[in-house]
Formats: sequence, structure tokens, C-alpha cells
Amino acid sequence: MPRYDYGVIEPERPEFVLRRLRAVPEGFVTTYGDLSPGAPRFAGQVLRATDDPDVPWHRAVRADGSLAKGSRQRALLDREGVPFDGERVRMDVARVPAEALDQLAADARLQRSDG
Repeated sequence: MPRYDYGVIEPERPEFVLRRLRAVPEGFVTTYGDLSPGAPRFAGQVLRATDDPDVPWHRAVRADGSLAKGSRQRALLDREGVPFDGERVRMDVARVPAEALDQLAADARLQRSDG
């Protein structure tokens, strides 16, 4: 069972962040701010505290397209075909905005319940 250690906060808030991140399709990214609107650092804390191998942590990037985890993250994103301009993700092409994350997460839940 994966371990989640977030300190003292409401338990549904970290799950909100993880549900949104899991909804990001392969080949795309989202920002920490899209994962946790108004609190991007919280999204980073959630990802840092999560050891679930099914969380696609590499799909969360900074708002300017730069990578928090450097070459390790770059290799995973390259493998998925995420477009880059130098060291930054092409956000105009690869970003899934906050508005789309909830719908993608709902669609994913429906697929899991149908399968």
C-alpha cells in the first residue's frame, strides 16, 4: 500500500492533487498551480510525500515549463513525447490547464468503474 505523509491537513486535499495529476494523459503536463490552484507549493509537498509508483509525478512542471527534477524528469517526459524548447516544456502545446483536469479525472473514474 502506498505511503502518504502530509502532516496535519484535511485528507481529501492531497487526494484532490493526486487525482488531478493522474488524469494528465501521457505526452502532456500540467503545472503545480493547476494541480492546487492558489497553492502550488502544496502540490509539490504532496508529490514529495508520495511514494505511490502509479503517480505520474514527472507530468507536473513549473508554470514556465521548467523542470523541478532535472534530467530524471526530462528523460521520462522525452519518452512520452512531450515537446521541449531548450530546457523547458512547450507549455503552449503540452499543458493541460486546471479547467480540464477535473473533467479528465471524472472521465477516468467512469472508465475504471465501467472496466
